[in-house]
Amino acid sequence: MATLNPRINITIPSEIAGVLNETAKKNKTSVSKIALELIEWAIEEREDMHFSKIADERDGLNPKWDSYSSKIWE
Repeated sequence: MATLNPRINITIPSEIAGVLNETAKKNKTSVSKIALELIEWAIEEREDMHFSKIADERDGLNPKWDSYSSKIWE
């Protein structure tokens, strides 16, 4: 079956292959589907960490409007 999605080949340790195989059997799905879900999750986690770092840096800036917004909520 042809697909338009790109394919990748990776070499993984046997321990990880075992976990992927067990998880796939338990979820009645393919190893590639489990691997894709884990990759998507890892990308989302990295994005969250990136934007959290940006937010933490911005919190230290103390913008001028910050004092006005706190008065609005009082």
